[in-house]
Amino acid sequence: MKKKKQHQRKKRQHRTKKHVKVNTKLIVAVCTLLFSGLMVLGSTYAWFVSEDSEVNHFVGSRLAAEIVEEFEPDFEWQPGVDTKKKIQVKNTGSLPAFVRISLYEYLLTFKIDTTDQTGNGNLATSFKAVLPTVNQKNTETWQPAAKVGGTYLREGHNFIAEKAIVPNVLTGTEMYKFKESGREKTDLRWFQLNFPDNVYNVPPAKGTKNYWLYKDGYFYYSELIQPSEVSAMVLKSVRLSSSAPNKFKGSLYQLNPIMDAHDGTKELLSSWNIGHSGVIYEMYQDRLND
Repeated sequence: MKKKKQHQRKKRQHRTKKHVKVNTKLIVAVCTLLFSGLMVLGSTYAWFVSEDSEVNHFVGSRLAAEIVEEFEPDFEWQPGVDTKKKIQVKNTGSLPAFVRISLYEYLLTFKIDTTDQTGNGNLATSFKAVLPTVNQKNTETWQPAAKVGGTYLREGHNFIAEKAIVPNVLTGTEMYKFKESGREKTDLRWFQLNFPDNVYNVPPAKGTKNYWLYKDGYFYYSELIQPSEVSAMVLKSVRLSSSAPNKFKGSLYQLNPIMDAHDGTKELLSSWNIGHSGVIYEMYQDRLND
């Protein structure tokens, strides 16, 4: 009798373990399905893009756009001469999109040859490469090189890095500030950004279309860009000031745009921290859906 009871107890325990195992698989399967659904939903309404390449792009499942640039990089800047830096946004997805852009400036200057005690304006060179070296396309190399006099190889010459300005993109606070005085206290002041007439820091006249409105480091586009449409320009060119010191003629300068895109839902107000008041809210609020 005792053996029979032990046998029955083992059978019940076995069934219980099997039941728990089946239920665990079911729970995992349901959770996986729900998580996958959340990922799909989350990817359809908002994303951002940032690259150093000529064409910046990111493709979501339904929402997609590109930063389209025309840029003619310079090593020997000519004072007073414009360098093309045309920035627009193209909607390459299947959903209409609102977009905003922030701009980040990078600058690397090189040592000047002062052996003649007067400063002839020529850049100093090193007979050999000094580590860490400068990669023109990789701005992350600029600051480490400037700290120790690392070199930049161009046309057979090793130019010696002296000073770097490299913003921290992750903080979201070191972007270009439109018509703000802080920039005038840095070496970036010698590089003048030329904006088209459709860029404002206060709302334009009622009825104005296809413009960019600046607020707190971001340029917001006024229109909901339809699939295959291209926005108006947010920037035309960059110019080295005619009064800039000689060392800036041979400097490396880079201006990188970062774009956020969002569909036309009210989620935009919280995603972009716009809130329910202010000029950006007024520009968008009557065109947002639930």
